[in-house]
Amino acid sequence: MTTERLALVVTSSGASAAAVVPVLAALEAAGMRVRAIDVGAAGGGGGAFTDRVRRALLGESAERRLRRELEANPPDVAIAFDPHAALSLTVARDQVPNPAPVIGVVTELEPLKDWGHTDCDRLCAIDREAAVALADAGVEPDRILVTGALGERTWADAGADDRGAIRTRHGLPGRVVVVEIAGLGAELTGQVLLQLSLWSAAESTTFLFDATDDTESASVVRAQVAMLGLRAKLFGATAEAGRFWRAAEIVVARPRPHAIARAALVGARLCALVDDSVPGAARVAAALEARGRGAGVKTPLLLTSALDAWANAPMIAPADDGADAVADAAWVIAGDKRAVIEERRVAARRETGEKLRSATAAATAAVRSNAAPGDLEDLGGPSGPAPAAAPPTREAIDQLRAEAKGRIDQLNKVMLTARTDAADAEQKASHARGRGDTDTARHFERKAEAERNRMHGLLAEMADLERELAGLEAAAKEAANVRVPPSAPPPSSGASAPPPRARDPLEDLKRQVKTETKKQDRTVEDELSALKRKMAEGKKPGSK
Repeated sequence: MTTERLALVVTSSGASAAAVVPVLAALEAAGMRVRAIDVGAAGGGGGAFTDRVRRALLGESAERRLRRELEANPPDVAIAFDPHAALSLTVARDQVPNPAPVIGVVTELEPLKDWGHTDCDRLCAIDREAAVALADAGVEPDRILVTGALGERTWADAGADDRGAIRTRHGLPGRVVVVEIAGLGAELTGQVLLQLSLWSAAESTTFLFDATDDTESASVVRAQVAMLGLRAKLFGATAEAGRFWRAAEIVVARPRPHAIARAALVGARLCALVDDSVPGAARVAAALEARGRGAGVKTPLLLTSALDAWANAPMIAPADDGADAVADAAWVIAGDKRAVIEERRVAARRETGEKLRSATAAATAAVRSNAAPGDLEDLGGPSGPAPAAAPPTREAIDQLRAEAKGRIDQLNKVMLTARTDAADAEQKASHARGRGDTDTARHFERKAEAERNRMHGLLAEMADLERELAGLEAAAKEAANVRVPPSAPPPSSGASAPPPRARDPLEDLKRQVKTETKKQDRTVEDELSALKRKMAEGKKPGSK
């Protein structure tokens, strides 16, 4: 029995439309029902203080809005495209009784470190280098999926076509270079055309100018191409645009998200025109160069040098269709929603349990170290056990108590949801039996039994967590009443310190005699010097 799968897509001002639109189209093509919600500036970028304050203020509103959406229309999977929106989404997810797995779609070549602070169940990186950067930011490798470039399906399909066949079909001899002039403006377009005409390989190259719907740049190309002697063709918003890009070995364009994705999907290197119109363009160009997929051009005067660097380089393979891969991952995760949520919950529960047991052991050790001696007790020594950890402070205990109670509340919500689902499944099974539909009845009976087993397992987990928390409370209470004796300072080296020497009266007398002798010697010398001065002063001139 198949059921419809619902995907919640969360967009924001920090999400790239060049990635969102292809993923939305791929989700719908995969047969998923899609709901979209925009949290606006709550997901915006920027690292300035004002940006952080704005996100903090808007983030609380976004969390409440997302929580209402998750409760009213529980999805099977939720998707976010920037780390700040993903953080709001995961916080809202943890507050609802029927949570859904969250997928973070990372569109950057160099992912922001903020992705490491999100609690997404899965993160989709566009290539291996981006996946490594996510791991360096603190994301567990088993939560990272490498999908591919996030671009339009037309360019992804064109990447599978034969480059030579496209060139033959459209009469494109020699080397082919695509120049995206849409949005460049008349002045910059003219400068690019001039530099292309000065390139040493211009005569053996066919230039394809992509103007899309920019009539101004198209007019400049029409007026100057013949005058500069370039072999070129012009195209706009056409269904064959993806194949024209596939025919090229090199693409000249600003490093905007859609241009980066298109070049990757058709297997072309990108000569990135770096200027202030694209935020972080220099960083993006450096990432392309590190991958061997392009280079940055800070001024049109350096365009010919960049083209020379890549003109004779070996061709690169087209990237995988990342939008389709994200949709496939969302479909699989939505179908296995319960297992993915359980995976994250079990990991969090295990971490909390380890903290409780460690704190309880430390508090118990503190009580035992100050207990009255009884039977033979091993005090350790050079080969004995390591000293016990310090007992937890009151602040640490309060923090652990709050974390454990939060886990218990979360388990209670999930348990109540399982009980409701079990009752609902039993009712549907009863109705199916009344209709004589035995297959449907058996399906819902199995579902009801699974939900009841899950409910009992959750109750057992709650009991274990409450028992561990009670053990910590008892040990901490006993440790608080223990008076810790002052400890002696540790020796400076591994050898034991020698005992202090007793004072010797004879040695003291000798030191006193030496001191007095030195004082006396100084006094005699002083007296002799004074006597000589007196004799010299008393002797008058002319006296015998």
